[in-house]
Amino acid sequence: MKIEFSIDRLDCFLPQIASQLGLPMTNNGFELPPNQGEGHFCQVQFNEAILISYYDLLLHEATSIIRKKSNNDSVIPIIFWLSHKGIKQELESEKKEIGKSTPNGIFLPSNSIETKYTFPSGMPVKNITVFVKKDWLKANIVGQNDYLNNVILSSHKYFLFEEINYKINDLLMQMEHTLKHEMNKSLSKIKLHADTLRLLHLFFEKITTRALDKHLVKINPQDIERLFSVKAILMQNYISIPSTMSLAKECGINERKLQRLFKQVFGKSIYQFAMAIKMAEAKKMLATKKYAVSEVGYAMGYSNLSHFTEKFKAYHRITPKSFLLSI
Repeated sequence: MKIEFSIDRLDCFLPQIASQLGLPMTNNGFELPPNQGEGHFCQVQFNEAILISYYDLLLHEATSIIRKKSNNDSVIPIIFWLSHKGIKQELESEKKEIGKSTPNGIFLPSNSIETKYTFPSGMPVKNITVFVKKDWLKANIVGQNDYLNNVILSSHKYFLFEEINYKINDLLMQMEHTLKHEMNKSLSKIKLHADTLRLLHLFFEKITTRALDKHLVKINPQDIERLFSVKAILMQNYISIPSTMSLAKECGINERKLQRLFKQVFGKSIYQFAMAIKMAEAKKMLATKKYAVSEVGYAMGYSNLSHFTEKFKAYHRITPKSFLLSI
C-alpha cells in the first residue's frame, strides 16, 4: 500500500490520509479498516497556529508513506516518533532507520523536501506530530543570532534530526496517555495544549543550542552508536552513576573524547545527564504518594538525606518535602 500527502496548510495531513483510504473523519479522527490492520488516527487543533496529530498502528502489510514537496513553507511539521524502531526513511538518497530509540527520534524538515517512509507489517508504528505556523513562532520568540532564527525561520531548505531526551520522552508519554484515555474529560484539551507548548519549548530549546559554532566536531556513525550505548547504560544505572573511565572502556572510546562528544550530542555532561534522570525518577516516586521522602532518598542511593534534598531542590526548585505536600 502507498499513501501520499503534502503539508499545504495546518490541518491537511489527516484529511488527505483519510481520503486516500476512502474513510470519513469523525470527531477529528478515524479507525484503520480491519482489512489493513489495527489502530487509529486523530488530530487536535488548539488555535489557528498549532495542531497536533497522533496515530497508533499495527499494519497487516508494509506501507509506503510519501510526504511530497510543497511550495508552502508557512507550516513547520515536527515529527516525534513513539515507536522504538523498524521504520525506514529515505531522504535525498540517504536511507536510515528511525524511531524513538535511535538518534533520529525527532525529525524537522522544510516543506520543500520530499520524504519517504516504509512502515513495517506486524510492528507498532506510533507518532505525534506538531504542526506550527512560522508566523506564530516568529511572534513568540526573540530574534537572536541562533539556529532557530537563522535556519528554521529563514527561507533556506533544511532538515534536521534530534534525539528524544528524557524530558521530551516523559512529556510525549503523558500526551499519548491524554490522547488515548482522557479526551472525554472537561480539561483534557487545555492540558494537552499546555503539554504541546511545553514540548515545543523543550524542542526549540535544543535547537537554539545548535550553533552556528565552527568548533563543533563532526561525529562519525560509529561514535554515534557508542554514545547511545553510553546513554543506555546511564538510563539503567543512574542510581550509582558509572565513572567516565568505566564507560569509556565499556564502549571503546577515549575518555576525553567521550566527555566532549557526549556533551556535544546530548547537551549535558555524563554526570549531569545521569543526575537529571535520577531527580526525575525521584519526583515520579514522590508523585505516587506511596513513599516518604526518606524512602525515595534511600532508593536513589543517598545515605545522607540532606544531600538528596539539596540535589532535588537544585533540579526542581522545591524541596522533596514541599513537593510531597503540594500534591
